Amino acid sequence: MPPSDAPNVVMVPVKRYDINLTLHDILTPLMQMSANLTQAVPAPVPGSDIHQHVQQLSDLARQLHDVVNRINDADPKLLAPTPQTPPPNT
Repeated sequence: MPPSDAPNVVMVPVKRYDINLTLHDILTPLMQMSANLTQAVPAPVPGSDIHQHVQQLSDLARQLHDVVNRINDADPKLLAPTPQTPPPNT
């Protein structure tokens, strides 16, 4: 009997982990990073737009954080993580 060209498949059980991130979990470090950058680049550098971009990043992060807070105040479940059903073990 000739050897089969099909690969030998071995099923290995893998433990499942759920990671629930909220927008707050993402935006808080973004706001901290942009505040740190704003302090690191305190004055505009002639011929560079970096100060303007860093300030814009800081402003946008703060605005997005404010919007997320307003949405959460209006409907706490709307942006909440959605638990997913794990796939069946086969």
